[in-house]
Amino acid sequence: MTRSAWIVPGLLLALTACVPNSIQPQRTDPAAFAAWADDNGPYHIGVGDEVEIKLPYHAAFNDRVTVGPDGHFTLPLVGDITAEDRTTTDLARELDLRYSNEFRDPRVQVAIRAYASERVFVGGEVNNAGVYTVPGRVGVLEVLTMANGLMDTAQSHKIVLIRRAPSGRPMMKVIDLSSFIAGASEDVRVHPFDIIFVPKTQIAEVDQFVDQFITRVVPFQRNFNYTLGRQSAN
Repeated sequence: MTRSAWIVPGLLLALTACVPNSIQPQRTDPAAFAAWADDNGPYHIGVGDEVEIKLPYHAAFNDRVTVGPDGHFTLPLVGDITAEDRTTTDLARELDLRYSNEFRDPRVQVAIRAYASERVFVGGEVNNAGVYTVPGRVGVLEVLTMANGLMDTAQSHKIVLIRRAPSGRPMMKVIDLSSFIAGASEDVRVHPFDIIFVPKTQIAEVDQFVDQFITRVVPFQRNFNYTLGRQSAN
């Protein structure tokens, strides 16, 4: 299980390709998306993140480790640790328990010192679709600027943002970028592994976009666990 985003590269390629006749469309059901939530809770550690481990009273065992492709790292005394998809609080709790076999009251502290997971995926009517590493807290407008902006055929008032909810289900939000530029609304901050898709002007409804560019092409099963950013176990 890694964050190698098995579904996303194919999705980005398919979004700009013709819809294959061999794939039968499925009924689009927007209600199958999870309810949108702007706050997805605390950050979850990803592959490639650099994590600092501190033992305040046992500084000789302080360490900095990088989460490997398998989502694990190794520490002296405690051995192999599963880190991917966990919060720093959860990880500190486990390390505290493990180190307590060696030290009294270890009080382990965990912090992320470098992020490798801050990537978003941009497709549709932008000048340079692809995968972008975002520098900290940025919004949809900044990411679209990184993609060299919108094409003339872009529908800027119905930009689609798809995000994996904590439950694993997909969430979808429609963003009116023209309203934000006019100062009538706020930009939306992107999260790791978000998908931003800019539809063409002739696509009148977002539901039609989901049916034409996702359901028919991937196909996009709404009842599956949204595995964006990780490989399937099957």
